[in-house]
Amino acid sequence: MSNRTRLAKQRTVAATQRLLEIEPLLVKENDTVGAVMRRSAAQPETRLIGVVDDAGILVGVIPILRLAETVIAHVVPESLMGGIADVADVARFGHAVEARSAREAMMPPASIAPEATIGDAFKEMHRLRLSGLYVVDPAGRPTGYLDLLELAVQYLDAIEAEPAEAAD
Repeated sequence: MSNRTRLAKQRTVAATQRLLEIEPLLVKENDTVGAVMRRSAAQPETRLIGVVDDAGILVGVIPILRLAETVIAHVVPESLMGGIADVADVARFGHAVEARSAREAMMPPASIAPEATIGDAFKEMHRLRLSGLYVVDPAGRPTGYLDLLELAVQYLDAIEAEPAEAAD
């Protein structure tokens, strides 16, 4: 592993966040699924919606796919029923059909501290099977958003710069 790749892995979330362009998309717990969908459509680059309480603390997240399934389940539920193969699928389908608010559609919070490394962020996204994480302060209030695709580009830049490093 080159020094550049190692530095990319060890760079803090706070340092990397300043280089990224995707903004957080935050909604309130009581926002309707329709309102959340419209906000999401206006900011499609953010693929993980943050749900905050009245104090601004991150209480959950909604992946775009989950949000879309919730809306589709209300309009054409049969389109999702074909994929039901086990009890977990039944539960997910039932959850999608019943969700009317961000609180009802959300998953547990997915966040990371600013002092964590980008390597830590990749591990957490992989563990949670999510395409992003919210950067939160010690109180749990979102201060930024890390997107998997943007982070991968940071690594790609480091890898592509390696031949130049060897020539130095």
